[in-house]
Amino acid sequence: MQLSTVQPVFKLELNHKITPDVVTIAKYDGTHPCLTASAGYDKIIIHHPHGGIASGRAQRSQAHGEVSELNLSQAVIALAAGPLRPDTGRDMLLIGSPTQILAYDVHDNTDLFFKEAPDGVNVITTGFFGKHTETLAIIGGNSSVQAIDWEGNEVFWNVVSGKVCAMITFDFDKDGENELLIGCDDSFIRVLKNNQFIAEIAETGPILCLSPVNEVRFAYGLANGTIGIYEEGIRLWRVKSKQNALALQWSGDTLACCWSNGRVDWREGTTGRVLRRVQMRANAAAMLLADYRSVGAPDLVCVSDKGEGYPPYQENTSFNAATKNMPSEEDRLAITELFNKKQALMVELQHYEANAASGSVSLDNLERPASAMPTNTRLQVAILHSPEEACLQLAVSTNNETVVRAALVLAEGIFESGETFIRHPQPSQLRSLLHVPLRPPRDVPVDVHIKALIGYPDSEQFHIFELTKQLPRFAMYQSFTKEVRNKGNSYVTFRITERVQRICIWVNQNFLLEEELNIESEETKELHVNLLCMRDQSYLYMDFAADGQVKFSTHDIRLAGDLIQSLAVYLNLTDLQSVAQFPEAEKKLREEMEHVSQIGEMRSRLAAETAERAQLITALLPAAQDAAAYDLREMLNRYKEVVMLNEELLTGCYIRRSTQEQAVASLKSLHTILQQAVRLRVGKYSKAVVAASRKAVQANNIEALIKIIQVGDSLVT
Repeated sequence: MQLSTVQPVFKLELNHKITPDVVTIAKYDGTHPCLTASAGYDKIIIHHPHGGIASGRAQRSQAHGEVSELNLSQAVIALAAGPLRPDTGRDMLLIGSPTQILAYDVHDNTDLFFKEAPDGVNVITTGFFGKHTETLAIIGGNSSVQAIDWEGNEVFWNVVSGKVCAMITFDFDKDGENELLIGCDDSFIRVLKNNQFIAEIAETGPILCLSPVNEVRFAYGLANGTIGIYEEGIRLWRVKSKQNALALQWSGDTLACCWSNGRVDWREGTTGRVLRRVQMRANAAAMLLADYRSVGAPDLVCVSDKGEGYPPYQENTSFNAATKNMPSEEDRLAITELFNKKQALMVELQHYEANAASGSVSLDNLERPASAMPTNTRLQVAILHSPEEACLQLAVSTNNETVVRAALVLAEGIFESGETFIRHPQPSQLRSLLHVPLRPPRDVPVDVHIKALIGYPDSEQFHIFELTKQLPRFAMYQSFTKEVRNKGNSYVTFRITERVQRICIWVNQNFLLEEELNIESEETKELHVNLLCMRDQSYLYMDFAADGQVKFSTHDIRLAGDLIQSLAVYLNLTDLQSVAQFPEAEKKLREEMEHVSQIGEMRSRLAAETAERAQLITALLPAAQDAAAYDLREMLNRYKEVVMLNEELLTGCYIRRSTQEQAVASLKSLHTILQQAVRLRVGKYSKAVVAASRKAVQANNIEALIKIIQVGDSLVT
């Protein structure tokens, strides 16, 4: 790695503070690029270095001659731009506020549409999606995504289980049509195709940014400082930093990463190794790839939060060419790498020599070398259930008189303090067996990497043994054989045509059982599995009948959906209908719908009262000014009324903000339940549940929603 000596192609001073990650570049006249950014609570600035924009709402800034200001009446949460109108080649500006989205034609100074967004606006992107041939505006909210065409008509809508933080359109399955990749704060990257989710990728933290790399790869950044690249759903590499990645862009043949502290580095696409690095003078606000100079070659345009912008690197310049001009740097790195390998081999050779010497020690000299180790030493790892501590126990042991001095366990998303856990007992407690507690918070498969220090109790040097153990997806469920008569009234049932032997294989692969399930004879047609959850001590019963009827009994609708999705993937089921009964979820759904309805009525009433008070203030102010000419007492009374009305307006504003927060929380809870109901079905049946749920929510039909959770959309056959 080397610090970059590349000088910026140009610099610009916007003389405005920029809101991080609310920046875009667009061609509002179809030809010249303009940098657009949020410069405060309700102000947008447009930098137009190639010429002025049409006069309208955007007024020329007094702080900069090439900057125009656009003032709004609401907070600016997200910005995006794209050629929404099919009859023009110009980009339209999309402005997202907490509850609304505005599509604005900057060139013609007209509004394309103004649409309410009850679920909020967090992210906006534009692009082609699925079979739609026109450019769509795709909005990510607190628990849903929706697409809108240039006239403001809703094209599709779907629910997710978390706040949407990043979105890109990307051909994930290589069928020639773009899918929608959605990154949420629940640490999942989901792939939406034809309004149904076809893949889920579990990560270790909330997803902050996504960026396409090429036809088969995309890059991602997490809130815990991790960045990496996926290729066809498989992670190629990842690295972690103390800073958060603000933006990722594929530049030439390298991945450019802009960090929140203003550092920009370029990494190899295959390994993630840092090639070059530059540091801005302030914290970063955005990094965009665009031909901002209109020279036919895109630049990386970096913008700081103080309004400084410059492209530190041109895409058409190759790092490989720059590296060839400085062979000494390559030689130095190669020599360093070879020297490190030499040192490691020498240490390993010393250990082998010490072990050989320990085998030829005479009876007169029984002193054991410090690094002695029996040649037959093996590291053994097992994972056991611990109902007393409500967790899993990772047992690390040796097969002889050696002891486990310490164990380093690396696993994604299991430990609260991070991805690493170290267990090192006191010298008086050293044994050949060491236990490490594991508490997976989610039902996802995890690779557990173990590095153990093995040696004798009095050894000064220890050998490092490494091993990897895979944790099944539903490892936190322990089987029991006690007969159960009452399995509760929460369940989901469906029918499949599959041999019970394959079901046993699925159970053995996805659950951590003391003994694997085996079918005693070919005549066996039924299977019953009883499990206890280590997290909340709840029960799960899985019954597979001889006629193909399957019943999962559990109070957790989320768990039922995860089981169905896992089984459908294993059996390669394209469509699956189910019937469900989850009284707790239905009760919560009813409560949230009633709460949302009450909040809607309250907001309408508050809006009417606010408009009435504002009208009274508008009438009282001229009256107070007129009274100043003939009666000061009357003037004071008028101004007192204005002050009182203004205080009432402020109180109403606080109440409206509080009700908005409650509405967002209720909608998020409602959408989570609907998303769990969608996962109880597969294929066209899950897609039909989404469409039917959307209609029922818009019509405020609670009974229809309950029916949809229970039987799905009965119109689909």
